[in-house]
Amino acid sequence: MKTRIISLLVLVLAIPASAQKNAAELPPLPSSSTPEIATAELRAHVTWLASDTLEGRGTGTPSIDLAAEYIAREFARYGLQPGGASGSWFQTFDVVTGVASHGNALAVLLGDAATVLDTMQFMPCAFSVSGSFAGTPVFAGHGIVAKEEGMNDYAELDVKGKVVIVRDGFPDDANPHGSVGILSTARSKELAARERGAAALLIIEEDASQVRSLRYDGSPARSAIPVGRITSSAAETIHAATGAAAEEAQGFKKGPSARTGEVVLRIQGTFRVDLVEKGTRNVIGILPGADPAPAEDVFVIGAHYDHLGWGQHGSLYRGAIPMIHNGADDNASGTAGVLELAQYFAAQPTRRTLVFMTFSGEEMGLLGSAHWVQNPTVPLEHVRAMFNLDMVGRLSVESRKLNIQGIGTSPVWKSLVEEQNDTENFDLALIDDGHGSSDHSSFYAKDIPVLFFFTGLHADYHRPTDDADRVNYDGQTEVVRYVAETVSAADALEDIPFSRVRKTDEQPVARFTVYVGTMPDYGYDGKGFRITGTSPGSPAEKAGLREGDIILRFGETEVTNIYDYMTALSRHAPGEDVPVIVRRNDEEVTVTVRLERK
Repeated sequence: MKTRIISLLVLVLAIPASAQKNAAELPPLPSSSTPEIATAELRAHVTWLASDTLEGRGTGTPSIDLAAEYIAREFARYGLQPGGASGSWFQTFDVVTGVASHGNALAVLLGDAATVLDTMQFMPCAFSVSGSFAGTPVFAGHGIVAKEEGMNDYAELDVKGKVVIVRDGFPDDANPHGSVGILSTARSKELAARERGAAALLIIEEDASQVRSLRYDGSPARSAIPVGRITSSAAETIHAATGAAAEEAQGFKKGPSARTGEVVLRIQGTFRVDLVEKGTRNVIGILPGADPAPAEDVFVIGAHYDHLGWGQHGSLYRGAIPMIHNGADDNASGTAGVLELAQYFAAQPTRRTLVFMTFSGEEMGLLGSAHWVQNPTVPLEHVRAMFNLDMVGRLSVESRKLNIQGIGTSPVWKSLVEEQNDTENFDLALIDDGHGSSDHSSFYAKDIPVLFFFTGLHADYHRPTDDADRVNYDGQTEVVRYVAETVSAADALEDIPFSRVRKTDEQPVARFTVYVGTMPDYGYDGKGFRITGTSPGSPAEKAGLREGDIILRFGETEVTNIYDYMTALSRHAPGEDVPVIVRRNDEEVTVTVRLERK
């Protein structure tokens, strides 16, 4: 017992100064705890992590730093070893958390006269490239080209070198369930204008209040031309300056591009949008394996501990007053589960080494787990499996439904999870695919078997109402105990072979009919669309696309980011043979993909 206390003290003191500076703000250490997975301890973890004190654990904020220090303190208390960089508990990386804009200008020039628009009438889009622009204005309806819908707002329009002005959204009589849904987004409108040589794009926003915020969409991908939003009153000012009749100003359908005669109307502007980067941390603790023979093998047990702060990108809350999104189920529940599993296995170590990780930046695109698999703190080839807990706090009392994803990533998983269900008697919903919108996906992309435990979506998801008092702690306890049993059963196996799952949904938005089978690299922020792999038997695999390929052109569409890629998919039909240009290492390669029906 004394040896245990001394080693624990050493580990606590080993926490870097950065993790101790706010120690007074952390909750007091519990007076007692048990190595068993306990409901009271899960409740205590969730209650503090999802308290207003932590302001929703937004990535890149002081509140998530405090959460990281809490997790590191708990790992140390259980007797784990630091698994981060340079002997610390942390792996630090930079993320883009938003944008800032300043020095913007927009004016209407008619001969020597200039009408300067004030900054209440326009704002660059958050994804806009910075730069100056000038050109005659062209009104282009909604700025949509959808062949199958019979829409072409650029028909008979010459917009090369001009400033295109379009309405937001899509026409009332358009089919919102077809490709128009994708093509009406601001990013798709930018692509359509860019492809036709426009100097800049201005989008008319009916609600003037929406023009006054940048509305960062969570992606650092920049546009290729300046893009901004203008109020309808600003659009009317421009329209009137063209010399058009006043009664036409509400239409903004098409043209005119300039005044007739010798005086040419021009729009001139400067947009400045800067990415805001901040550091954030994964928290990593290691429990060495008890058996020297397989101890080199590693199981990763992980969960993301970030959430949406005060309602950043991803929130489903539509209220006018900002509110803290505490994220009790998403994902204080999974983080609490990782902490309890660390304490549990510290008392009864497995043969294999266990690496406990809590990831930051998951809500922004799996950034923390993507960073770790690209910069692993233990050899990636030693990782035999990854167990992910994300939203495990809302087990239904009536249905007892527990989703487990990744069953198809190893031939041993199905029988193993079913055998462990003899006492809990969950209604298991087994999903083969290892790719999805949580951190296990980053590991699956590296050919590592994964299991993802999830109790399901609910009405509080990504809303301020996801609070600690709504968690089913008894159900959470059962789920975490089941995960412990599953990890122990997996540890008893000599081998966990990896297998890829055939056919997976490849994109977060499904408004196109073609299937390619590419797997996105959500952590990539360069030019193009980088993939982490392909689904077995998919058109992408048959065409020869590989992990790490960066798609630069899909058919006739230049691809600068994932949004361009989704737009490109909406432009094609099943059965087409599409040439795809990719950058592979330092050269460009062209492959042909035969599209299948989704």
